[in-house]
Amino acid sequence: MNNFQLKGLVTGVLAGCVGGVIGGILCKILLSYGFYSGVMPGAAVGLAFSSVCRVGGWLHAGVSGVTGLMAGLLVQWLVYSNSPTFFEFLFDFPTYGPIAWISIGGGALIAFFLVRPRETRLPVGDR
Repeated sequence: MNNFQLKGLVTGVLAGCVGGVIGGILCKILLSYGFYSGVMPGAAVGLAFSSVCRVGGWLHAGVSGVTGLMAGLLVQWLVYSNSPTFFEFLFDFPTYGPIAWISIGGGALIAFFLVRPRETRLPVGDR
């Protein structure tokens, strides 16, 4: 891994953290209107990560997906849970319904697929 890719990974992680915070704020705003948006933090992580990180690769995609998963779990704990600690929330997480699992996993998948390598994306047709 050369220096350019490492800088891209570090800036991507930092942008992903900012995107996760923005996604958490949007999640809280949507909750005040009665909408559950557990996919929002992970999707915001992927969008921020892919917009800053110019080099896509499997390592970058994996880090983006894990960051999106962690952002989704943290927002789920902070916004929707009554557990006092994050570890108690993780132990209680299986009691949450499949909607929470699917939405947090969907956010992580969006974060992964937005940063995957360029070669694996569908080709754009002839214009």
